[in-house]
This record gives sequence, C-alpha cells and structure tokens, in this order.
Amino acid sequence: MIRTALKLIIKVLESKLIKSGVEEQILKNKNYITVGKAVWNIVDEHFRISKTVEEKLASKAEMFDKLLLTKFPELSTDDIAEIRQAIAGEANQTKAAVVDNSTLLKQLQEDNTNLKAELAALTDQFNKVQALMVKPADAPQTV
Repeated sequence: MIRTALKLIIKVLESKLIKSGVEEQILKNKNYITVGKAVWNIVDEHFRISKTVEEKLASKAEMFDKLLLTKFPELSTDDIAEIRQAIAGEANQTKAAVVDNSTLLKQLQEDNTNLKAELAALTDQFNKVQALMVKPADAPQTV
C-alpha cells in the first residue's frame, strides 16, 4: 500500500517537473519570438532602401540570423531559420497584396512601353500614307 502511494506521488512529482519544464520551454520560445520580432524590425528598418530585391532579401536574412545568434547563442542555425520563417510569414501576410500590386504595376509599365512603340510605328506609317495621297490644293483643276 505504501509502495503504491509512493509510486503515485513519484508520478505526480515527475509530471509536475515535466509540466514545469514544458512551461519553461514555452516561455523561452515566446521570448525567442518576441526578441526575433524586435530583431526583424531592426533589420527591416536598416534595409528600407536597397539597390536590388535580391540584395535586400539575402542581406536581411543574413543580418537577422547574425543578430538573433548574438542574442541567443544556444540556438542552432535550423532553430534560427525556423524562427525567421515564422516571423517572416507573420510580417509578410499584409505585404502579399503589395507584391501582387507591384507585379501588376510592372506589367502595366511594360504594356505602356509596348503601346507607345506601336503608336510611334503607326503614326510613322500614317504620315507616309498621307504624304502619298493627293491633297485637294495639289489636285489638277479641270474646267
């Protein structure tokens, strides 16, 4: 009987230790995400103006990894990549519409350039045809 009670007490204590460890892990993960968001904002502000999109994305990821690693040296590169992806997904939810709009804007600009070139070609052809036509003032007069 005492042995059974001791086993039950040991199980309860073990579960409490496990639970406290899990709670501690959850709090630590929340801290990673909170600090990660702060680092994300720092990096975003630093790279607000950039020459190319590729430069901007590569440099942002590298800088984010470096800053987060200095804050939490115990994290592995895989952990940092997961945190970065989680924060990027959350931060970029609203930016998807902006990217779509920029793609549409780029397409419209290309269409506009093509239409301007086509207009210039058609205007040139029209001027050539008009030059070949007989004008009323140039027409021979018959009486």
